[in-house]
Amino acid sequence: MKKIFFAIVAVAAITFTACNGTAKGGAETDSVATETEAATEVTTNVEDADATVSALSAAVAASDAEQTQSLLQKAQEYIAKLQAEGKIEEAKAYLAKIQQFIADNEDKIAEYTAGNETLANIVSAVKAIPVDAAAIAEDAKGTVDAAAADAAQKANEAATAATDKAKEEAGKAVDKAASDIKGKLGL
Repeated sequence: MKKIFFAIVAVAAITFTACNGTAKGGAETDSVATETEAATEVTTNVEDADATVSALSAAVAASDAEQTQSLLQKAQEYIAKLQAEGKIEEAKAYLAKIQQFIADNEDKIAEYTAGNETLANIVSAVKAIPVDAAAIAEDAKGTVDAAAADAAQKANEAATAATDKAKEEAGKAVDKAASDIKGKLGL
């Protein structure tokens, strides 16, 4: 049994290994890994406003509309995520840096993105987010919290009323059962 197992392992090792000892695909596998790492790095950098601005600067310098669009979309999503998590001050600081970059580079972005309606819409959307939108989100959160507290209080009152009514009904049922038993016993 062990010989069969070792033979299968040996065949598998030979199948998955190229002559030079690397996995099949060699350089292709390495380039895919490098591209994946680069994409992960961009995703991670979006969480840091300075890194995002740096990446945007590189995209603008290269007149890369696709990269600019991607970074601005990710920045917009990250701002919304921060607001949803209640990290209002972080959202404000991040938004201010991104909006400042757009204001400083708006003409250059417009030059190489002419006709790209999607990118123009994203730039307009990011510019249009009021810095105080974070405060609006915080107020909305407070309103939701107050509504939740009110609903919880009403639910508690309803539960208490239902419990009291159930106790009253149970007491009546016990009294009726006792009366019925006394009546049958002739007491």
